[in-house]
Amino acid sequence: MRLRINESTTDIHLDGTITVRIPINIQRKSGRRFIMTPGGAELEYVTPKRSDPMISAIVKAHLWKEEMESGKMANLEAIAKRERITVSYISRIYRLSLLAPDIIDIILAGTQPKTLTLLDMLKPFPLLWTEQRERFGFSI
Repeated sequence: MRLRINESTTDIHLDGTITVRIPINIQRKSGRRFIMTPGGAELEYVTPKRSDPMISAIVKAHLWKEEMESGKMANLEAIAKRERITVSYISRIYRLSLLAPDIIDIILAGTQPKTLTLLDMLKPFPLLWTEQRERFGFSI
């Protein structure tokens, strides 16, 4: 006997065993593998994890923003000199201070899309919060 549910098939054999076939697609993103459903949608988190590198970067971005707004630091170059890292890296991290507040809350809670990495967030992204949600895969 063979049952067909959506894209999967189930075979029930005479000896009592059952074989289930579910078509999947394994894709790589940022060096990690993800199982994609037949429709192409990514599977949701089963157990969310906090991303410490993302959280650390967001915290740094907001600290540096406060330092510049208060006048403690004159510009990104001064921060780069103090931190002993390049201005380019400082500016990529600093850009995270422009993220939508709800995106930041989700990352702090550890429930961001599982495919989202810090490397993705350090690339240029839109300033409009609705476009940020689309770019980073948030369904808010």
